[in-house]
Amino acid sequence: MSGTPKYSQAQLNRQRQQQLEAERQRRAQEEATRRAEAEERERKRQLENRRQQAQRQLQEFADRISQADAYPKDIQQTQAQQHQLQQQVSRAKHEFEVQAALTELVKLDRQFDQSIAQKRRDDQEKKRFAELERQQLWIAELEHTIARIPSADATKFDPEGKKLSRQAIDATQGVIAKGNPEAVRAPLAQAQQIVTQHSDRVAEQRAQWQQRLAQAEQAQGEIQGILAGLQADEVVMGWQGNIITQLQALVSQAETAIITEQFEQVSTLLSQLQAQRHTIIAEANTAQLQAEKRDLIASSMAQVLQDMGFTIVQQEFEHPDHPASAIILAAANNAGKGISVSVPTEGEVFYDVEGYPKNLAAAVCDEAETVLNEMHDILAEQFGIQMGEVMWEGKDPNRNLRRADELPRSSGQRSQGA
Repeated sequence: MSGTPKYSQAQLNRQRQQQLEAERQRRAQEEATRRAEAEERERKRQLENRRQQAQRQLQEFADRISQADAYPKDIQQTQAQQHQLQQQVSRAKHEFEVQAALTELVKLDRQFDQSIAQKRRDDQEKKRFAELERQQLWIAELEHTIARIPSADATKFDPEGKKLSRQAIDATQGVIAKGNPEAVRAPLAQAQQIVTQHSDRVAEQRAQWQQRLAQAEQAQGEIQGILAGLQADEVVMGWQGNIITQLQALVSQAETAIITEQFEQVSTLLSQLQAQRHTIIAEANTAQLQAEKRDLIASSMAQVLQDMGFTIVQQEFEHPDHPASAIILAAANNAGKGISVSVPTEGEVFYDVEGYPKNLAAAVCDEAETVLNEMHDILAEQFGIQMGEVMWEGKDPNRNLRRADELPRSSGQRSQGA
């Protein structure tokens, strides 16, 4: 029994119970008020913290907008929406209003990201189109480069380069048409190199061709000049006229060589003519000197014969159409004696005598020989012309001068002197 719990029932009377209940109700109201005030303070604190957090996020978003690379229209629209959210956060009375603004901020941020991405894509597309356009302009410039090269020159001086340039440009155009500028760069650079090399090669080859042509034309002009100079030389034309006429063919040969672009042949023709010119002039001068010696000897003989009492009855060229013709000089005196002289440009002077008595046994004519020797002496004394000994076929080199009835005449009977 002593270890068993004991209990009894306690009860308050009705008045006391009511007092306790009234006190409890009063205190409960006070406690409720304190709880409500504490809850309100906490809500305000949380609202303010949430507001400040939201405002920081909104400010960060505003900074991002100002630095973003987007279209101006999208920036202005996003800034206006961000400002509205700021006002919404500032006026928020409840935390859910701030949260609603932050939810809109997330949407606005994603939307702005899309605007930025669109601007970036558009810029890339513009860059792509700009690069393609630049590459197309580059190709157009290569086309102009090709067009500036005369087709005949390209075919003549670099036919392979002309073909490769066309192929490179067409291939690059095909790559450009696919719209990928990255893929265009390598073939475009190669086309540029091929076209540049072709243009340079044609220009270089044409310059060399022009130089060779100019040298050939200059050589042709010199050929014409040399021939004109030779034609203007009466002595040359008198003695070498036939050769000069033949050399006129060099002009046609030079023209043909230029037309067929065998330019070096013109220089060869010029060299040949230059070498011939010296020979032609030298031979003409030698022949002219011989002719002038012939003329001097003939005129001096005529003067001497006249001084010796002879009359000149003939003085003319044996062959009038040939400048190297001998001069025939015929003279006679009142005694019926005559002397005919043939004076060549070179070689022996031949005499024919008539009317002089000769020694038939010895086939000599001392009187005629004496006359000729006298003439020789006068020529030497007055004109400086040295004549050789009067010779004829069968003359005795050791004979003494004697008179004869007649000097041997032509057909083996002509006397001769140097």
